[in-house]
Amino acid sequence: MQVFAIVTTEDGVRIKVAAVDISSGGLGIECNTKQRNMITPGGSFIREGRPVSVLVDLNLSDQDGLSSKIEARCHVVFSRRISSDQCKIGLRYADIENNSHQWLVQFIEKTLASDQRISMECGGN
Repeated sequence: MQVFAIVTTEDGVRIKVAAVDISSGGLGIECNTKQRNMITPGGSFIREGRPVSVLVDLNLSDQDGLSSKIEARCHVVFSRRISSDQCKIGLRYADIENNSHQWLVQFIEKTLASDQRISMECGGN
């Protein structure tokens, strides 16, 4: 499942990226080098002695067709190049609006249960 996110930098720049490794504690985003440099200039995720902070908007839909927009303030915990023009940035949730964290945990649990069911149906362990 491909999930896209909108990342808003500290400077107010909005960037559409692929969200990966979504968990209850944070997520990863994959982007090109130009996008990475807008989020973490030169790959540096520390600014003025503190982690770079971004706002992330996620639109998630579960297998039941229920969807929710999650908005979270995140701190960058790593920024690395994974190929010549692709980068991955790790984000930790610093603040999630309203009841979004509980919905996110339920989304992850449903998705994992569905993935395990699909794996078992395909002969996986």
